[in-house]
Amino acid sequence: MEESQEDYVPDFRNVCNSWKKCWNYAVQNILLFLSLIAVALGIAIGMTVKTYVDLSDHDKLYIDFPGEILMRAFKFITVPLIVTGLLKGVSSLSADTSCKIAVRAAVYYTSTTIMAVTIGLILVLLFKPGVAHGAGTGETEDEEKLYPIVTLLNVVINMFPPNLMQACFQHYKIDVLEILTVETNATEVQLKSHYVEGANTLGLIVCSFTFGLVVKRMGERGKILVDVFTILNEVTNFVVKLILCYVPFGLLFMIMSYTVEDHDWDIIYRLGKFMAVVVCGLVIHGAIVLPAVYLLWGRRNPWSVIKGVSPALLTAALISSSSATLPLTLRCCEERNKINRRISRFMLPFGTNVNKDGTALYEVIAAVFIAQLNHINLDLSQLITIGVTAAICSIGAAGIPATGAVTTLFVLTAVGLPAREASILVVVEWLLDRGNTVISVLGDCIGMALVNQLSKAELAEMEEQDQTRRRTVDDSDAEEHVQDEEVQPSTSCSFQTVESYHSATDM
Repeated sequence: MEESQEDYVPDFRNVCNSWKKCWNYAVQNILLFLSLIAVALGIAIGMTVKTYVDLSDHDKLYIDFPGEILMRAFKFITVPLIVTGLLKGVSSLSADTSCKIAVRAAVYYTSTTIMAVTIGLILVLLFKPGVAHGAGTGETEDEEKLYPIVTLLNVVINMFPPNLMQACFQHYKIDVLEILTVETNATEVQLKSHYVEGANTLGLIVCSFTFGLVVKRMGERGKILVDVFTILNEVTNFVVKLILCYVPFGLLFMIMSYTVEDHDWDIIYRLGKFMAVVVCGLVIHGAIVLPAVYLLWGRRNPWSVIKGVSPALLTAALISSSSATLPLTLRCCEERNKINRRISRFMLPFGTNVNKDGTALYEVIAAVFIAQLNHINLDLSQLITIGVTAAICSIGAAGIPATGAVTTLFVLTAVGLPAREASILVVVEWLLDRGNTVISVLGDCIGMALVNQLSKAELAEMEEQDQTRRRTVDDSDAEEHVQDEEVQPSTSCSFQTVESYHSATDM
């Protein structure tokens, strides 16, 4: 009887521990669960209302009102989030690492992010998941004629805004007007420049990056500004958390509003095509691009690196969090892949927050997908802005408790695209985000292995400097010890001389 009771207690404890783990997981992902519940309720209530109630335009406006508040809140916080996040990230870079190692890491992060964004843009423009099934070229008849020089001028001129306050809500645009003259029956091309509504996100990014670099170069004098940027970024993230508390409620009414309108079930086909494009992009980037980068520049077999960090990749796929996978990733890189601690301790914490290849690829596909759903034809300057903004927002995603569809709202509002249809991405985002996390963790690990391979000379030099410094410290300690021993006998001799003098005077 006693043995059965003893066996029963551990089983009861295991059950309690499993329930506790489930509860902690639910609390950590409460926003995701509430958002999925809001999507399900929105679809159910919207279909019911659409079937049994004849709604007027005013009724549809009332249903859409809570969702419109959510969109306005995102528009309000988008510019402060990008600016403060970039200022804090650039100005607070660590200066304790070798300059060459830091440059190699920065080049790797930048190049792989550009590759991920480029892959996403090519796939989404090639397969067009947001275009209706069976649609021909009728939707693209109204496309503007592309002028590459004018598009390049629009990109470059917006990188240098004359007024930072104006850049928060307006950007500069050069339009090409084709005027047909009756006398000569020829087309005359004229350029018209003006400001249009929408934040100059590209200009704000360039100015914030430049200002952050200047503050970093100031050293101790700029430390106060670094602290200010850090505080502003924390305040902005706190406001984002408050807005995210409203997301499930606003999402419920956004889905209802989208459902009660006259939409057919073709959106399901488009969502499936969107998922296929994202998965295809992740596979290309993770199975081809990243191993090829390591093979070409590191001259080593990339599959040995992937095999060494496979436990971390599996954990990332299960918990969908690169930050939570950080301890296991660090252990796999140092113990199984034999990466130098200087490289891993510098690159992995930094890369977890900065190197988000999977998220950047997902965001750029999602933004163009939403534009295709709304029959918006994007020119080259808008595509470049989407790519840059998606990369920046993927960097800031580490400070946001919910990524994916929520971050897509930031990208869309920053670029000036309609963000209402982005609510439907919540249905598939929770699944795709696991693939995004795996690719991001894999990019961090391959980057560490590559920089470790290319920096062997610098690491050996740093190790030699450390050994020299230790020998210098040991020699100085030995000299101080010898001086102390020499001082003690001289002090005792002086005391003996003083005592003999006093004894002589007494006699």
